[in-house]
Amino acid sequence: MEQAKLDVEMRQGRGKGSARAVRRSGLIPGIVYGHNQEPITIQFQEHGLRRIFHLGGENILINMNISGGLTETVMIKEIQRDPVSRRVIHADFMRVSLEERVTTHIPVVLVGNAPGVKEGGVLEFLLRELRIECQAGQIPEHIEVDISSLGIGDQIRVGDIKVPEGMVIHDDSATIVVTVASPTVIKETEEGAVPEDLEKEPEVIRERRKEEEEEEE
Repeated sequence: MEQAKLDVEMRQGRGKGSARAVRRSGLIPGIVYGHNQEPITIQFQEHGLRRIFHLGGENILINMNISGGLTETVMIKEIQRDPVSRRVIHADFMRVSLEERVTTHIPVVLVGNAPGVKEGGVLEFLLRELRIECQAGQIPEHIEVDISSLGIGDQIRVGDIKVPEGMVIHDDSATIVVTVASPTVIKETEEGAVPEDLEKEPEVIRERRKEEEEEEE
């Protein structure tokens, strides 16, 4: 996976008051922690984070350049957004080494064309991310799933997906990732038409009445 770069500045102070002051200045507050080292509070430009999202989202490795000559290899651990504007208001970064194993979520990308869709089936993409574990330096941008053999009623489960050696998928192997469902056909009764069972019912009633009259005689 391609590594991104992010230039950040050290910031003084912690807590909500300090973070609000950073946001008022047009920057995003954040923190770096992990590997049994002291946390570092930082601040950075929003456009730097947008570049990271464009490259690989929250799963990408980041070479962080910190003012003062410090460098860290990190991953995004948590992003906090404003509930109304959805803009990023805080970011947590976790220190990692390229050799250590990490657990993260990777998007699933479908490739190929399912024959079942051409036959009238409906493609249902049910699981769009996989929870994987691998070395930090081996995290893929996505995992491809080939659907070119799927007919109507066929499905691909987590256990059917092949991943590189050393990578483990933690999702339930029986979970369906993608399937081609049969089309649902709904027969509508024509307006004004009387169902067949209702047409026959009066005849049954008349027959019963005739039998009752014969018994009375």
